[in-house]
Amino acid sequence: MKLTLKVSSIIFLMCSITGCWTLNEPDHLAFNLGDGWDIEENGHILVTTQIAIPANSGGLDAGGGAKGNRAFLTMSASGTSLYDSLHHLQNELSREMFVGHREVLLIGQKMAEHGIDNLLDEIVRNPKSELRSKVFVVKDGRAKDIFTSDPIFDSFTQTSLTRQEEILHIRHTYFRDLLADSLSRGIHPLVPAIGLSPSSKPHYVGSAIFNNNNHLKLVGFLDSQESAYANWITNRQDSFVYIFSIREKENNLSVILNFLKSQIRAQMSGDDIQIHIQLTGKGTIVENNTDLDPTKAADLQIIEKELQKTIKQEVMNLVAMVQEKYRTDIFGFGEKVHHQLPKQWKVHQEHWERIFPELQISMSINVRCDDPGQANRSMKY
Repeated sequence: MKLTLKVSSIIFLMCSITGCWTLNEPDHLAFNLGDGWDIEENGHILVTTQIAIPANSGGLDAGGGAKGNRAFLTMSASGTSLYDSLHHLQNELSREMFVGHREVLLIGQKMAEHGIDNLLDEIVRNPKSELRSKVFVVKDGRAKDIFTSDPIFDSFTQTSLTRQEEILHIRHTYFRDLLADSLSRGIHPLVPAIGLSPSSKPHYVGSAIFNNNNHLKLVGFLDSQESAYANWITNRQDSFVYIFSIREKENNLSVILNFLKSQIRAQMSGDDIQIHIQLTGKGTIVENNTDLDPTKAADLQIIEKELQKTIKQEVMNLVAMVQEKYRTDIFGFGEKVHHQLPKQWKVHQEHWERIFPELQISMSINVRCDDPGQANRSMKY
């Protein structure tokens, strides 16, 4: 027993002094910061990866198009499957690729339209993979185009993309979220979409809709305003800017909507399922080009009434458009039926795709402008 303890102590001390020989040292690893998926004309999968160059990432001149060397290296390789492409990438490197720091997964539009259900298995099955990567779809472009562009302020593209979402108060969509939604019958995936500006800089453009009953194919996009409403309904957005007019187009107000909350209630009306959406939030007026004074109760009531009226109409238009055009439940109404009306869900879950476009939707909205800003009447009057 004593001999065993002594041997164990010696082994422990050796490991603590020399390090564990089964682990790679940092200078033997290539740190993968992001991957992009595109499809080629021959059907092969083109994988583009962004790899950190530690020697170039510490100074102020790194990345972002500034003077000096880039803080990252962009590489691409194609193959018949996702792992085949990754294997070809690895063959070009003298270090083992490490995906534990992979922060983003970008999906080119053509790849998304082709369907990505055959790309999920490698990420889930491979023990070295990363399920916390943030997912984006590249509208009107390739993932490779995003990774080969230079960010403005940040050293890495993935940092720029994730910070844009944070500035816009949009909650990140992780790969595990995409996976969970793709395996559900009660909701279809809604993924943030990015594009390249005229100056070739990546920026947020809205959301991409996937149909998990058809090989997880892209079926369409929502613009940034529509995405804000959809995210509000699904509690994935905390704040956004809303601009609306009162009486005439020139008489507009700009409001920052905060503390956004949504409640969805599923109920029966005879044999039919009904969905009621309740949206709440608080507004801060940051621009007022009307003759109304938001510090006066009567004028504030006019502003809030018009604000709630226009938002309600636009949200209802969005829901109707998704029901008629895309016929995919991106709002998670099916999940609410599953939890709130379990008996009915057992009956309808197999053909929820046929029921969703015919659902009766009602809505109530309560948005108060508690902060009128730092002035009363407009400077215009």
